[in-house]
Amino acid sequence: MIKIKIQSPSKDRNEPTFRPFAFIQNKLRDYSIEFTDSNDFDYMFVGMHDFINKRIPLQESIDYGLENLSKISGDYFLFEGSDSTSLMGGFEVFEQSDAKYLFKNQTLGSREDYKTPYAHNKWFWGDGSDLDLSYDISEEMWDRIKLTGWNVGQLVPNYKNFQNINLNKKVDICAIFQGKHGYNEDHGSRNDLFYTKHRKGLWDKLEPLKSKYNMIYDKLPFEEYIRNLWDSKISFSPFGMGEICFRDFECMQYGTIFLKPNQDIVRTIPNIYIAGETYIDIEYDWSNLEERIDYVLSNFNVVNEMINTNVREKFMDGYDYDKLCLYWYNIFKNLNGVEVDR
Repeated sequence: MIKIKIQSPSKDRNEPTFRPFAFIQNKLRDYSIEFTDSNDFDYMFVGMHDFINKRIPLQESIDYGLENLSKISGDYFLFEGSDSTSLMGGFEVFEQSDAKYLFKNQTLGSREDYKTPYAHNKWFWGDGSDLDLSYDISEEMWDRIKLTGWNVGQLVPNYKNFQNINLNKKVDICAIFQGKHGYNEDHGSRNDLFYTKHRKGLWDKLEPLKSKYNMIYDKLPFEEYIRNLWDSKISFSPFGMGEICFRDFECMQYGTIFLKPNQDIVRTIPNIYIAGETYIDIEYDWSNLEERIDYVLSNFNVVNEMINTNVREKFMDGYDYDKLCLYWYNIFKNLNGVEVDR
């Protein structure tokens, strides 16, 4: 039996980072993996709260992480539970520490994709910040950057409760989303400006189309938002601080086609995103927005059945607790010097 101890499991960002383990901890015992609160453990799991501090400059954050990790006796894995594929602040600590692996919910498709400098290392933001970062990752290090086996779709078990698809939708477009982010910094560098630029760009494209389409866009209480989402043919899911959004899964649950920027470059497990099959992809700058809307609305019955059938099947096939347990069983099985009985 492999014994795992999670450091500070409920502290800040660590809670959602490790939440899926709470869902499967009993099942994991069948795969010879169990969690312990004692210091008699085989591996320590360390969440980003304990090795990244975005409230201080980047180098200070790296020093903070390395100092904390130097106090750990035994083998440990790092879990960088941020919203995006960015490696900012986490890779530097990983590279200089004794961590076995760095785990993320999503990464870019290859190590080559990290060689271009982007604002905060987020490919979808472009460059032009005072913290444009790129990473030249060796093959050996890349092999030790692993996916957790989950993303935000695994954080809400209720997503599996699919609602009957409304065949008489009255609204063309549900455009309810936060357009502007308040002042915010990561490591002393503003991130709210890039967030707002992308989302405001969508608002600017939709504004002249309000008379063409039946559109809802006013902020609503969550329950009312959900009712309107269910009654809408299309919903937009722009990127925020990351690529994968809770809205993607809300649309799936309530039978609404979602349009979002293409994310073929994003690697995640499970992956429900197949452009043109499970969602309608759109250019990041929204340049083909009207064309995509017209395509969906002109072929709505066919597209609606195809997208909703495909995305729900993809979700049910991938978001499975037994598969997640097997994924982690194989993580340990492939570690040198580890024997896992089952």
